[in-house]
Amino acid sequence: MICKMCGRNTENENANFCEYCGNSFRENGSAITEYNSGINQTNQEVQEQDKEKTISFGNWLLSMLVPFIPFVGIFAYPVLLLVWAFSNDTPPSKKNWARASLVVILISIVLLVIFLASTMNMIMSGEFSEYMREFYNMDQFY
Repeated sequence: MICKMCGRNTENENANFCEYCGNSFRENGSAITEYNSGINQTNQEVQEQDKEKTISFGNWLLSMLVPFIPFVGIFAYPVLLLVWAFSNDTPPSKKNWARASLVVILISIVLLVIFLASTMNMIMSGEFSEYMREFYNMDQFY
């Protein structure tokens, strides 16, 4: 079913109300119509605000190319991500993207630290030289 108020599609054909806006699919009373008209106006205002905050292709492109600026980009990118993630003026889609990027960066840093720590442990304990010796001996069989 398609809701007359918000225009979204509901997969449940037996539903009495819209899952998104609460509009009744089986309207009988005028009170429901008045209430729904208020919801419709609110939905239109929200849609207009979303249209105003649409991010252009150029804005996305520049946002993603910041880390490639020589010498400065690698330091400016995390700072910009923090600004975009926690600023009230940032559109919601860019804010969510910035937050997700920060999480990915943090996970990458943690994995890198774990990898470097385990590698340094292997080097210090002498296991790394044994591993490399075995690796080069295996190379001769191929």
